[in-house]
Amino acid sequence: MPRITEFNIKNFKGAEDVKIELEGRSSSPVHTIIGLNESGKSTLLEAISHFVTGDKSIASLFDGPYAQASALSLIPLHKKAAFTGKITVEGTIQLDEGDIEKLENIAKSMKLSLDTEKLRPPFHATRTFRFEDSSLEESNTIWDIPVFTKNPRAVNYKPYSRPKRGSDEPDLWLRLVGYIQSRLEQVAYFPTFLVDMPARVYLKEHDSETPINRQYRYVLQDVLDSLGEGLDLEKHVCKRIEEFEENESNPFWLSMFFGSPSKTPIDSVFQKLSNSITREVLGSWQRIFQRSISANSITVEWNVDTEKENLPYAAFFVSDGESRYAINERSLGFRWFFSFLLFTGFKQANSRRTIFIFDEPAANLHAKAQAELLSSFSKIASGGSRIIYSTHSHHMINPRWLCSAYIVENSALDYDRSDNFGLDTKPTKITAIPYRQFVANFPTRSSYFQPVIEKLEYVPPEVIGSGPYLVVEGVSDYYALRLAKEISDKSYSFNLVPGVGSGASGPIISQMLGQGMSFSILLDDDKEGRKARDSYRDNWYLPESLVVTLGDVLPDYERMALEKLLGEETLELARNKLDLTKSPSKKQLGWYLAEACASNDNHALPKIATDRLLSVLDYFENYFKSYDSQES
Repeated sequence: MPRITEFNIKNFKGAEDVKIELEGRSSSPVHTIIGLNESGKSTLLEAISHFVTGDKSIASLFDGPYAQASALSLIPLHKKAAFTGKITVEGTIQLDEGDIEKLENIAKSMKLSLDTEKLRPPFHATRTFRFEDSSLEESNTIWDIPVFTKNPRAVNYKPYSRPKRGSDEPDLWLRLVGYIQSRLEQVAYFPTFLVDMPARVYLKEHDSETPINRQYRYVLQDVLDSLGEGLDLEKHVCKRIEEFEENESNPFWLSMFFGSPSKTPIDSVFQKLSNSITREVLGSWQRIFQRSISANSITVEWNVDTEKENLPYAAFFVSDGESRYAINERSLGFRWFFSFLLFTGFKQANSRRTIFIFDEPAANLHAKAQAELLSSFSKIASGGSRIIYSTHSHHMINPRWLCSAYIVENSALDYDRSDNFGLDTKPTKITAIPYRQFVANFPTRSSYFQPVIEKLEYVPPEVIGSGPYLVVEGVSDYYALRLAKEISDKSYSFNLVPGVGSGASGPIISQMLGQGMSFSILLDDDKEGRKARDSYRDNWYLPESLVVTLGDVLPDYERMALEKLLGEETLELARNKLDLTKSPSKKQLGWYLAEACASNDNHALPKIATDRLLSVLDYFENYFKSYDSQES
């Protein structure tokens, strides 16, 4: 299938010239857009939603009488007075050999030979909005696909000459583009407001239609499309009602309609909607979140709003077999996951691959719900679809996906300044920089990637049960030893616990002594480590064998810190991985080790470093075994 390898956005609101790569730097199917509030994350996602294969609900905004008002919102704020120029969302497209063969066959059916070599390099499709004095003059799509053909008797390929407009002659270019567009990944945008499900979803476009109503109207049509029966909301619901009203010409026509056989076909349409949504949403709930749900059915009911020019509408209800509730009245968490599963389920139901775009998903939900959503992304992306999502929550960061992540910032704001509260009059200028590049070039601007730091530096507590436990000096030491353990696949009888510095493990010692746990403490053999060792022994009356430094364990590393066991090879691996121009700092090394643990990277440590770290673990394995034998 044809695939999109990158997006280029120009002049879209505050995004003057931004590139988001989907391939090249990483093969990850999930792309995380990280940034502070007002940094421009939503703007970039909204821009991508306007691509050629974007949602119908987005494309429809730029057709008909409301096109001018909708287009005006895309102009950069500081240029709204008189903007003349183009706003473009360009996608780079790569065909595979199967696509090229299909295109070649299309040309053969028209008795033409197609130059397939010209189709192998990437080409572009661009959605363009052209303005003159802030007035939308033109909205179109440009495909720069290189079509070169020749007749069977010709020697050389020449650029294909399309037939004149209005001609009955078949247009090869149009057929080729039509095939590519029908197979290209669709872009499905899930804006934050979808969780605010309306009590009524009006089934026909109207003057006061809201964006959220439009989204749900198209979702209902997606459900019908997934059935493959050619059902259409306009034709099989709205038209039937309108025709009955026109034929009866009676002020009581609606009562007559609800008592007539004409209502039955519409009821049948909504029964199919209800059955399909129940099957897909509740089934996905159990499949993705690995637990049952009390609801056993979802019903979509319809009626006519006589106070709104007889517009037909649909309403969602959920039942657990005993009680029945309107879904818009349920909890925020239920509404969020219902709309999420409704939105994603029927996009995946067709054979076409999808790029799902989620803007701050589950931002208002608790940490457990965010973690469950994050784990569901892997399942959604496993079928060939891809995900682009924005976040500023550390609960929504997966270290495995950092290689494909971006840091988004707005140069009009500087959150690192103590006197800046996000208020500035400078024109918005949004940039997106690959995560590794940003961290390598701007390591001190940590506020921009604070969620990643919080994710990498947080270690779930393992102080459960009876131990034993090895308390190490810090998070970097913890991840270094844990990584060596995982690489070796050796089994040890103790758990690792990170401290918060050489002299700050008092609370951990207090907890372990209070609960009668078996433990030992390992510190660096530098000046601070030795001082802390002696302090712990004296102040907590601990035996010398229980609190040791690296020099006590490995005499060859006297007066050294544990990271010295990693060696220069590890530092070089970290430097390359993090795209650094010089050796990583202690903090950057810690991030490298944490990320390697999260992604199960068995090549993150050279063998010599692994062996050194394992010798430390082996020392404590013997220590705890001898300690247990003495206790018994």
